[in-house]
Amino acid sequence: MDIFAVNASPTMRRGMTHRLLELVLEGARAGGATVESVFLQKQQISPCLGCLKCWVAHPGRCVQDDDMTRLRQRFAAADLFLLAAPVYVDGFCAQAKTFLDRLIPLVDPHFELVDGHCRHKMLLERVPAIGLVSVCGFSELDNLDLVVEHTRRMCRNLHTRYAGAVLRPASRVLTMKQALPEKVAAVERAARRAGRELAERGEVSTATAGEVAQPFFPVDLYVDGANLFWDRCLEKKRFPPE
Repeated sequence: MDIFAVNASPTMRRGMTHRLLELVLEGARAGGATVESVFLQKQQISPCLGCLKCWVAHPGRCVQDDDMTRLRQRFAAADLFLLAAPVYVDGFCAQAKTFLDRLIPLVDPHFELVDGHCRHKMLLERVPAIGLVSVCGFSELDNLDLVVEHTRRMCRNLHTRYAGAVLRPASRVLTMKQALPEKVAAVERAARRAGRELAERGEVSTATAGEVAQPFFPVDLYVDGANLFWDRCLEKKRFPPE
């Protein structure tokens, strides 16, 4: 299993996306997968121009010769693609959406009907399965519904298999290992198991995904704790405050 992962978080190693993704990739390596991951923030990737010359002038080739040229090739060569991104304003962050938009050269402009629904044809003979790793600050799991649905629809449009999602709401609890060692350790074990399942089975089980996303606190207690955290950030004038 060859897994290619992109971390779209602008905070890179400082973010909760990175913390969760590294646990998943650790498990994938233990399951025998070959793994490569990149930070999109370190890449030179311009937004899509919408010119569609990659469809009509020189099919499959973008007019912008930046790092996306190599990343598209790496995406196409993988068995499994993992998109790791935090939720910003209820959807994908800008880095993730820019990457996804720049995959358009892999698509044939012609339409076809699949199960009675318009889809594009693909220039690739084989598209990697796609999985999602995502986090958000709010405590409810449904805050991640839009990025999950976006990923599912992308799989349908690209004629590929959805490999599941590893999701962590209330993601800053991952930094609370000293205060909640057993609970955080349980989530970490589940995230590693999710990676191993991806390597060995090609998808994340519902049970494992549920363990990663398990709640830690009653919602009102979480809100009080989060507000104290932001009060410290305001006092220190930085995020995180420590």
